[in-house]
Amino acid sequence: MNPEIEVHLRSLVNFPSPPGVATHIIELASDPDIEMGKVAKALSMDSALSTKILRIANSPLYAQRRKSENLRQALVVLGLNATLTLALSFSLVKSLRGGKANGISYPFYWRRALLAATCARAVADAMHHSMAEEIFLAGLLQDVGMLALDKAVPDLYRGGEAIQRDHIALAELEKKRLQTDHAEVGGWLMRTWNLPERLHRAIGRSHHIELAFTPDPAQIFDRCVAISGPIADLFLLDPEHRQFAETAQSAERSLGLDKMAFGQVLGTVGAMIPETEAIFETDLLAKQHPDLILEQAREVLMLRSLHALREINTLRAVAESWNSRTLELEEETRRDSMTGVYNRAYLDQVLEREFENSTRHKWPLSIAFADLDNFKSINDKFGHQAGDRILQATARILRGNTRESDLIARYGGEEFVVVLPATDAGTAQAICERIVGAFHNTGHVIGSDHAKVTISIGCATHGAPTSFSNVADFVKAADQALYTAKMRGRDRTVTFDRHIPTTRAARIG
Repeated sequence: MNPEIEVHLRSLVNFPSPPGVATHIIELASDPDIEMGKVAKALSMDSALSTKILRIANSPLYAQRRKSENLRQALVVLGLNATLTLALSFSLVKSLRGGKANGISYPFYWRRALLAATCARAVADAMHHSMAEEIFLAGLLQDVGMLALDKAVPDLYRGGEAIQRDHIALAELEKKRLQTDHAEVGGWLMRTWNLPERLHRAIGRSHHIELAFTPDPAQIFDRCVAISGPIADLFLLDPEHRQFAETAQSAERSLGLDKMAFGQVLGTVGAMIPETEAIFETDLLAKQHPDLILEQAREVLMLRSLHALREINTLRAVAESWNSRTLELEEETRRDSMTGVYNRAYLDQVLEREFENSTRHKWPLSIAFADLDNFKSINDKFGHQAGDRILQATARILRGNTRESDLIARYGGEEFVVVLPATDAGTAQAICERIVGAFHNTGHVIGSDHAKVTISIGCATHGAPTSFSNVADFVKAADQALYTAKMRGRDRTVTFDRHIPTTRAARIG
C-alpha cells in the first residue's frame, strides 16, 4: 500500500480495534493447544454471541438430527475452528456497525457485506473447501477498508449508495484519488489486527479474479472471496444491471464451476438469505424476494449455456464484417414464411445441438409439442385465409408466453414445437400451462363470427430422472405426451411418463 496513505490512515482514522471478546477469540485461535472448555467459557462472556452460535449450529447449514441444547453441544457440531471464526464474524459486525458514516451508506454497505459473506460460503461449499467459515469471514470483511477510508477521506464516498452500487467504478475512484483501493486497505487493516495471513491476503486480492483454474486450496480460498462480491451484486442490483452471464463465466474460468453448478450456488444463496438475515438481524434484500431474482437467473443462465453465449458473441463479431443483407437472407431460410417462427429444418439442427449440450453438460432440456385442437373444422368452415390468420395468431401467442431463450418452430400443419434449453420438467410444465391458458382466453374474429381455438401440449424433459438415448426417442416421448393430452379431452398439458403406453393411434385433430 502507498506509504503516505498508510501514514494518513494511522494518523487520522480512529478505527476501532476488535472488541474485547473478539481479541480474546483471535488469541484463542492462535493457540495450537486450545481446548473446547476455554472456547465455551470465552463465548459465554457474551450472551448474544453464544445465542448466535447456538442458532447457527441448529440452522440448515449444519443440519443435525439432534438439536444442540447448549454451547458445548454447538461446539461439537461446528468444530473449534468454525466456532471461533463465526464468533469473530458476529463480534466484529457488532462493533463495526456502531461507527458513524461520512459519505458511505451504512445500510447498503452491510447488506452487501453480509450477502457477499453468504455467497462466499455458498461457493466454498460448492468447491468442498475445508475452510468455509474462514471464507465466510473473509467475504464479510473484504470491504472493511471502505469504513476506514470513509473516516480518513470524508468526501470520498459523497455519492452514497449510488456510487456503492457500481463496485468497479468505486474502486477506480479510490485509486484515482488515493493510489490505492479499499481492498488493499482492508488487507492492511487485517494485518494490524493480527488476523491470519490467509484472511488479509484474500481481502487484499478481493478485487482481482484469476481466470485460469488451479486446484490449489490457498488460491481457491482467495477466489471464493473474490467472486463473492459480484455474486452479491446479482441479488442487490436492479434487474437491468445484473450481470448473470458474465459472473457465471468468471466463476467457470476461475473455479471450474460450470453453468449448472453456478445456478445451484445462486439457489443455495437464496435459501441461506433468511437465516443470515435472522442471525445478523438485518434485511439483506430491500426490494425483491430471492425467488424473483433466481427466476431471472434461470432466464439468463439456466436457459442458455455459456457455450451458447460465446457463440453469440462470436456471431456478433462476424456479423460486423458481413454484408447485412447476406445475414437477412440466411435468417429468412430458417423461418416459416407463413408464421415467422422457425421452420422444421432449422428446428432439427437446434434440437441436435441442444440435446448434445444437455447430455454433455448434464443440464436439463425440455421440448413441447403443441397442436391446435379444432383447427381443421375452423379451416374447413371458414376457408384457408381464416386458417392462415389463426396460425399467425398462434405464433404470436406462443412468442408472448415463452421466453427469449426458448425457440419456437412450426413442425407442420397446425403443429408447433417449443424448445426449452436447460429447463427442468417443473418449469417446462408451468410454461406449457401458461400457453394453454392464453389460448383458452383468446377469441378470433372471422368475418361476423367468433371462434375459439384451444391447444393441446405434450412435454418431455431430457435429464434426471428421465433421460433419452437419442433425439428421436426424445421427440417421440413429447409426441406421445401430446397424443395423451388429446385422448384426455384436449385443451391441456401432459408431461411424458414412461408408464404411458407407447402405442400411438392416429392423432385426433
